[in-house]
Amino acid sequence: MRSFIGIVVLVVVLAVCASVYLRGGNKINQDQVRALYQRTDLAIAASDDKPLCEMLSKDYVQTTVTKTETAQAEQSHDREQSCAALAQSMQQLRQLREMFGGRMPLRYEQTVGDISIASDGRSAEVEVSAIVEMAGVRMVSRGRDTVERRRWRTYLTSSRAVTHVGRME
Repeated sequence: MRSFIGIVVLVVVLAVCASVYLRGGNKINQDQVRALYQRTDLAIAASDDKPLCEMLSKDYVQTTVTKTETAQAEQSHDREQSCAALAQSMQQLRQLREMFGGRMPLRYEQTVGDISIASDGRSAEVEVSAIVEMAGVRMVSRGRDTVERRRWRTYLTSSRAVTHVGRME
């Protein structure tokens, strides 16, 4: 009889642990979202594309509308294309940094605005803006990202942004 009670207690404990793991590991909060964007800032400051790519979910989709004084273009990228573009951009940034004697050759500022947690607690919609200034060029981007929590990890699942590119005076 004792072993039967021990087995029942073990099953109950395992069920509770599994429930905590599955629910807690898939729930998102504002602190987790902000931590994701802080890791983004650190990776960009280090010109390291690997952590940036790891933040993108397998089904990640990025849509960007780029506007200049004379033209407008819309592009969509999946995770693989986004990671390739990140790798190329960070390589160029590392080369520029070397040319400037180790100093960061650009100004980058990202602001996380409104964070709206979905009713199921598994995802959040995030308003994000960023400014990049380099060599007389200024890019201002405003967008909306979807961030999800899966198995104790936070991922970007989609990003939609409008970027204005122009000359600095």
